[in-house]
This record gives sequence, C-alpha cells and structure tokens, in this order.
Amino acid sequence: MPYTESKNDFLLELLALQQDGRHAISAPTNWTFKPLLEVETEIDEFINDLEGTILVGSNGNSTARWHFFIGSPGNGKSAAIGKLCRKLIDEKGCQVRDENDTQISELSPMEIPYALNIFEYDNSYVTVQIVQDASVVRNPFSSNVNPANELLLTLKNAWTKGISLIVCTNRGVLEKAHRDFHTDININTKPWFKILAAIITDGTANQGTIGDPRDFNGHRTAFREVKISYCHMDNRSLLSEERTFERLIQKATSAERWGSCDSCVYKENCPFFQNRKWLVHDMARTNVLRILRRAEVLSGQVIVFREALAIISLILAGCPKDYKNGHPCKWVSEAVACNNVFALGARRIYMCLLASDSPYGLEPTASIHNIQLDKLHQLYDVIGANMLESRAALKHVVESKPPSTDVGVTRLFGPIGVMASLDPCREALPSDFYDRWDVDSQIRLDEGLFSSIELTCVKTWQELESYLEHTSEITSPEIHWVLKRWSSNYLLRFGTLIEGRSAWSKELDAFDELLTLAATSPENRTLDQKRSIRQLDTQIESLLNMTSYQQNESAVQLSETVMLSGRWVSEKLKPKSAVNKESGSVSLTVEFDGGEQAVLGSLMYLWLTRRSDGKLDARCFPRELLSGAKDARVRAASKGKYAFESNDIELVVIGNDEIFRLTRFDGEVDVSHD
Repeated sequence: MPYTESKNDFLLELLALQQDGRHAISAPTNWTFKPLLEVETEIDEFINDLEGTILVGSNGNSTARWHFFIGSPGNGKSAAIGKLCRKLIDEKGCQVRDENDTQISELSPMEIPYALNIFEYDNSYVTVQIVQDASVVRNPFSSNVNPANELLLTLKNAWTKGISLIVCTNRGVLEKAHRDFHTDININTKPWFKILAAIITDGTANQGTIGDPRDFNGHRTAFREVKISYCHMDNRSLLSEERTFERLIQKATSAERWGSCDSCVYKENCPFFQNRKWLVHDMARTNVLRILRRAEVLSGQVIVFREALAIISLILAGCPKDYKNGHPCKWVSEAVACNNVFALGARRIYMCLLASDSPYGLEPTASIHNIQLDKLHQLYDVIGANMLESRAALKHVVESKPPSTDVGVTRLFGPIGVMASLDPCREALPSDFYDRWDVDSQIRLDEGLFSSIELTCVKTWQELESYLEHTSEITSPEIHWVLKRWSSNYLLRFGTLIEGRSAWSKELDAFDELLTLAATSPENRTLDQKRSIRQLDTQIESLLNMTSYQQNESAVQLSETVMLSGRWVSEKLKPKSAVNKESGSVSLTVEFDGGEQAVLGSLMYLWLTRRSDGKLDARCFPRELLSGAKDARVRAASKGKYAFESNDIELVVIGNDEIFRLTRFDGEVDVSHD
C-alpha cells in the first residue's frame, strides 16, 4: 500500500528533543512558547517564588533576590529559566532583552546570550538580570576567556546597580571563582564576593538561604537590600520520588498525541505506535523505568532532563539519521511495503534500550558480524521462490543497510555504555527463561505487547530454519547457530524487558533500597531497616580489614609496614554508612568519627556482595575501590589522636621475618614480636 499524507507530526516534534535536535538546548528563542513535554517538578516552587520576589512590582518591593541554580549540563536549569521568563512576559508584562537590547523573540534560534535583562512594564532601567549559563563568556573570541572572571564581573555589576540576579552555573565555575580570588584583599572583602564564598562554604545542601537581607551600600539602586538563595540540582533523580520521568512518558504517550495513528493502516507494524502501547501498559512501563533507574545507580550519575527527553524521543520517534529530511511515518510505511521487518524490529523499545548498537539485531562486534552476514548471504542465495516474504526480509539484512546505531545519549546507549553493562544477555539466565523466549516455544503474547513485527520476525526465522532442515543445497552447521543467535538477540531482550531483568538486578535494586533507607532519619527506620544498615556497616568494616595481616581484627594501615590496631580502633573507627549530600540519589558515603568520609558507589557494593556471599576470594577484590574509604579511615585515626591514647592501642610493624607489636596500656608501652 503506497504512503499517503496521513501521518503523525508529533513524531517530528519529538525528534527535535534528541541531543542534536533544535530543542535539545533551551535557547531563549524557545522560551516564548510552552515546551513540547512539560511537567511540574519541585523546581517550580523556586520559579513561582522568584516570579513574585525578583521584581519591584506595583507594590514597590524593596528587597531584590539573588538566586543560584547550580548543576551539571542538561539537568533543567535553562528550562526552569525559560519558564520563569514566560511567566514574566505573559503574567507580569515584562520585556526580556539581551545586553545588546535585542528582544529574545528576535534572537537567532541557536543564539545563547551570556546575560538577559528584564525590564518591568515600559521602564527604561533594568531590575533583573539572568545569566543562563555562567560556564560561557560574553566574548568567546577573547584572548583571555575565563568564565570565573566573567561571573565575578556579573556579581559586581549587579551589586553596584542593586538589581535582582538569577545565575545558572555548574559548581566548578563557582569554586574556581572563589579559589582564584579568596586571597585577594581587593576582592575578598567585597559583599558580593562574600555571597559567593558563603554558597561555596555551605556545601551541597539541596537548597538554602544565606543570612538575613543585605544592604546595597546605601547608594541609589533599584532595590535597597538583597536576599540570597540557591539550589543544587544534581542530586535529583527523575526516576524516584516525584516520578518525573514517568510523568514525562505519560505526557508523550497521551491519547491526544496519537489520535491520528488510530486509523493508520501501518499501526500494527509501526514500532513507535507499538512502543507507545508498551509505555502505557503499567507493568511494562514500570520495568522500563526500573532498568533505567539501575542504569543511574550503576553509573553513579543521574539521567538529566536532556537525556530523559532524548530517550523518550528515541523510543517513540526513532533516530533522525534514518530519515534524512523525511518523516518517521514515511520510513515506517516504506519498511512495511518492502518487508524490511528487521529494521522495524531494531526500533522496538527492547532493542532501543538494550541493543541499540546491534545492526539488524546482529552482533556489533565486527568479526562476528561479518561471519553472520556471510552465512546469511549463503542462505539468501539458495532460497527458493516459494519463500518470497522471507527472502525479501533477508535481502535487506544481507545488503547491510541497517538503521543507524548512532542513536544519541552515548554514555547510556553507546557500545560501551551503561545499558550494555546491564544487558542481561551478558550473564547466564535461568533455563526456564530460555524455554519461555525461544523462537520454537509457545511465546506468551503479554496483552498485545508481542506485536505483528515480532510475529513476522518469528515466522521468518522459523521458515529459514525449516528450509535448512529440508535442503541439501547448504550444509554448513554454522548457519543454524547464526539463526539461533540472531533470533535470541530479539526475543531474549524482549523477554528480559517484559520481566524487568538485567545484569546485577538483585544487587542494584538492593543498593537502591539502601539509598532510600540512608535518606530516612534513624528514628523513622524500622528494626529491619536498622538491621540492613548495620549489616552494610559490618560488611564495609570487614572489607577494610582485608588489608590486616590478621583479617579477623580491626586494623588501619598507616604505611606499607605499619598498622594500627587494638580495641580503640575497633570502637572509634567503625565505618557508618550515610546519605551522600552531593549525590544521594546514586551513592552513599562511608563516615568515620571526626567527619571524615568517602563515597560508597554501586560498584563497590556489587563487589562487596560478591565477597560477603563467599563467592570471591579477598585477593580478587579491586583494591582501588577501597582507597577512598581507607584514606578517610587513616585521616580519622589521625584526628582521633591515637598517639596520645593510654590504653587499648597497638602499633604493628611488619618486618621481613618478624612482626613487632608496640602495645600501650596504663600509659606504658610493651614491645613484643612474633
């Protein structure tokens, strides 16, 4: 059936959200209209508060606001500023211009000015300045480009004018500005620099307000005083708590977005329509989100807004590199018309997430891929005319013009990305799982999630296998292996996503529960929860003691030949797991007396569980994973002033042939050797 003009243009809009799309970066020209996918988040509380406090307004507000949005690229800072600007324009009647006095609606689509000025009503003077990205500079072609210097200049000018200021930046720019000038007496005494110093000193709390309102030096300014606030945005997972990722999916899959697809003749063979069905299915959507959460935990890095939008775009609209300047709907119709079913299968949700680098579902490794193509070409050459549909499907594969494997979000979907590490096919799966998802088994349909695409693929594999069994034209046993491996790449991944399986799933889910538990105050924990935390602390202590010459006692290695042990060490230097203030969504901290701490990430936990289960020899444990905790423990020992303890302290000096013990009790030192 030829392609008609009936199509869903929402898919084209989705493509603009991919990392190379025009809406991937929230440029000011995009701020004048509502984003394609927008949901309420806790950041909206700041936006609503700022809207009412940064302007002089009709009530003559005299207190300015300085607010800092601090976070890494792509985590929604610019989108938040865009929402604030829309509110100021639509609800407050403000004008938003760049420093050259150009309205944001007149800027070029990719132009991102360093600063934007807010004019209330028809005023000729600025009352608010917004810095969308303090990691850039006003003049990128300057011979002395320094974002930290640029930020300090902005703070100074805003203070001099006595205006409100909104700054979006990463923590590195703030720290560099403070580090470079905190010893400069011409700068470090300025009130605007003290504001910066206070934010840096305040650590990484999610949000805060620094001190009471501060006076603007008494000269003529837009405001008389300023109130300072900030929020850190890197510690927020879109997959937990507010379920922001899930709400973005629900926005993208809402019925009104897909109404034009209901009457489409290609919908049963459209991977995007079928992926949408997957995501509106409660159980299937939950398992997708669970695997993405495991990816966050394993990588130690949250999925930011830009990545979340790109993932949704890939699942529901495919990859723009497949279309050139065409339409996703046209690509689908052409693939259906010529039975390019394995290309359609490559864009199914389970392949997008778990095998996006597998061309046509074949192996991405070049040596194996070439063998597979060679064997499939041999099969294609001898297929008879009575298998026209299977021959047509196989033709596209052997001609090797697969859909693009460069699908964006490389850290997740690249050949060595996080999802590749989570691919359950890298580990042995239960035998009953293979029985359920083998091409020759009675595959369950799972409420329509097993689509016509999979049915056609299965039919093709079965016909090819049957042909091999009844022909004498080709006798290579390797072709049976190629067909089996090929079908497994699709069906096993379909099954793993349906069932929510992944590599390390048990351990990563347990670590995720510990992250939630650590964020719960001790008095609100149940006995079982307290037991879980205690067990983790005991495991960490046991792990740290692996370096001891006697691994059943607490010991701190001070140098290659000197160790500190005794009852004082076991009592005073016990590790305690706690929430990580910098990245509590994906990691814990190990704390010791004196405030010393180190990060406890998922990789250390994975190895720890293998060790505690008795499945790993201590000598196989990667010692570099322990270095941070060991160093923190040594620092805690030094702060504990062990050298001045009168009892229960022992130094062990390990020589070539002897071990010397220096034990202190009742203020005396006893020297012995083994």
